[in-house]
Amino acid sequence: MNPFPGARAGDERPTAKHPLVDSAGDGSIRIESRAAVVRLGRAQLDVLRTAASAGARPILVTDGLSVLTEAFRQALVEVGGAWVVRGDDGMRNGLDGRRLDEFTDAVRLGPPTSVDEVAVGYLRPQQPTADQLVVSASVRHRAAAETVLGTTTELLATELAGAAPTGWGTHEPAGRPWDRHALTAAARERMPDPTRFTAVGSAAAPVALTVTAQRTEHGVEELTTGLLSVGAPGDTLSGMRVAAVPQVLGRLAATQLPLFALVLRRPGRADLAQAPCLVPPPVPVAMLLGAPAVRQLGLDPDDMRDRFGAVVAGKPRIPALVLPFGRQRDRNPVEELAAVIGHIGDDRVAEAVGMDDRTREQVQRAAEQ
Repeated sequence: MNPFPGARAGDERPTAKHPLVDSAGDGSIRIESRAAVVRLGRAQLDVLRTAASAGARPILVTDGLSVLTEAFRQALVEVGGAWVVRGDDGMRNGLDGRRLDEFTDAVRLGPPTSVDEVAVGYLRPQQPTADQLVVSASVRHRAAAETVLGTTTELLATELAGAAPTGWGTHEPAGRPWDRHALTAAARERMPDPTRFTAVGSAAAPVALTVTAQRTEHGVEELTTGLLSVGAPGDTLSGMRVAAVPQVLGRLAATQLPLFALVLRRPGRADLAQAPCLVPPPVPVAMLLGAPAVRQLGLDPDDMRDRFGAVVAGKPRIPALVLPFGRQRDRNPVEELAAVIGHIGDDRVAEAVGMDDRTREQVQRAAEQ
């Protein structure tokens, strides 16, 4: 029996009203919260799924003191939702700072195009307490009994945050002890539907990652996205962990079959929560083009080495390429990433690696800074 069965049709979708919904209309629902930290709890996950099934866009409404966990932020954005912050200076989009006149402006209007459209509260400086790594990595597995998910999460957390994850679950708090085999069994039970899990770390090694597993025509694809805290800004340990990113991506290519990975660095909060204020854009640290992408794109490893400093990783017969950024003082990491994407073509890269919309947006934003 195939432990990762194929797709099925005819799934029913919930349409009932949800107790967390405070109001609805104009194609959206409004969820009010006074929590200091808004988490992806069971009820919050359910209301986001209910909204998505009904074709409504959820709008979370908080004051300026609330923060979002990375798991909730990801889930909210992926269903087309928005975060509205009510402050002394009026309403604003908590994720991009745009001033809003009405709640529904948050889902109708795009990001601000000038500083005049940004609320003052969003521009208030925040003191970063950690260097964060923004990670996105996709890996292809065989649909076989010996396949184990969560290996990418464990590698990234252990090597870059300093310890393996401590817990996992389908919602927060992720209270199940970290166990890759248990996570894999849970994913098998839910196949062929895509399954999302949250992985967290300890206070000493903060991790906020989402693991998504889905069945494809090529096997099982595992996407790992989220944040890692590598230490205090400017700290020696933080610098060492950031410098180790290309080697860690090389180990990923040597032990699995990755399609693509991108790691960026930014200052932020040690608890990895999202505050409704401006943070500097992330800076590219390294990118991995897996063996399937290298083959499909027809890339010459020697040419990529000479042009961009690429390092061959993985198996010699089917090489992957790791591209480190920011190692030369006279070159800007953003410009380096833009040069690579411009040489290959962002559409070609996205197609070759099966890049999800969120990762593609990250790549484009990083290359356009």
